[in-house]
Amino acid sequence: MNYLIATKKTGARVVHTGISELPVGVPVPRHSHNAEEQVTVLEGKVKIMLGDQEQICERFDSTFISAGVEHELVNVGEETAYVLVVYGSSAVNRTFAATGETVGIGSPEDRFAT
Repeated sequence: MNYLIATKKTGARVVHTGISELPVGVPVPRHSHNAEEQVTVLEGKVKIMLGDQEQICERFDSTFISAGVEHELVNVGEETAYVLVVYGSSAVNRTFAATGETVGIGSPEDRFAT
């Protein structure tokens, strides 16, 4: 589930932000974006794969991801994780590595968790 904060619909012109809820063990499959991204773990324990590098992030750990870099997130903790996501564009999209499909963030086609 995603809780949107600043989007085109709310009048944002240069950012897109929200909080994503990550159930235990459910991955956000490998993908990339057309914009820079910052991920900050608010609660829980999240493994972030950036290319072939792995990071384990816990509360208040932040990761910067350049546009075009493939990455994957998975909740490796014992409870639901929450991450704050900030994109450097209000017109951000997600391209799934496995299929090459590109979808708008928050669109009905943007199904990645739950």
